[in-house]
Amino acid sequence: MASTKVSHDDDNLDFNKIEAEVQKAVDNDAKYWRENDAKIRAVEQRVGTYDEFREIVLAAHLQPLEKEDKISSMGTFTQVWNQAAEKKTISTEERKEEEGNFRTEGTFNVPKSGQEFVQRWKRLGKSAADQRKFLFTIGATKISELFKTEISGGLLGEFLECFQVFANDEVVSVIEMLEAFMKSQRFSLSLAFLSRKEKAACAALLETLKAHATVTSSPDLTERVAGIEKNFCGEK
Repeated sequence: MASTKVSHDDDNLDFNKIEAEVQKAVDNDAKYWRENDAKIRAVEQRVGTYDEFREIVLAAHLQPLEKEDKISSMGTFTQVWNQAAEKKTISTEERKEEEGNFRTEGTFNVPKSGQEFVQRWKRLGKSAADQRKFLFTIGATKISELFKTEISGGLLGEFLECFQVFANDEVVSVIEMLEAFMKSQRFSLSLAFLSRKEKAACAALLETLKAHATVTSSPDLTERVAGIEKNFCGEK
């Protein structure tokens, strides 16, 4: 019977065993962060049930197929595609505990820092509707706190672009958000880094807000929009 070759050094260290343990630790760490990101996505998508939440977490390891991928048989494909999500039988007590965690995680957690905000913002992709919902849920007051010093990373332009379309009942929320941006200490610096496209989006947004203020004949909205225009575009 052939023996397995084991690598040792002079101190009798089994390098194969050490390498396996290190790889296992790396894999476990990667799995933790994949599932943690999946939990955050599930919360931000406002999934309706615990089962939906659990399915998203269990599928955290899945990757989309590339064009060159070939599937020889559906049986083989299913085995490979889902091998990292082995079925696990859980007891009633364990399920109750996980559902309790879901209810806690299922509430919207306001970002505690600008860095946390950016991490969650990037996960939203380019969906303007999701971006607006995220901003409105956080609220203008908290946005002012998160970006008290500056709105970094080109975020101001992304904010302006996500406001290109909004519902009539969101007008006040949009105005409040723009006023919150203006309170940033380095707001003028953020303005200076707007691209031509983002400046055009800003101009279009201001025209939409002015038109809404005119239609509603609201002196308060008219005055607030004028103040926003002055800060974003300078004196007219």
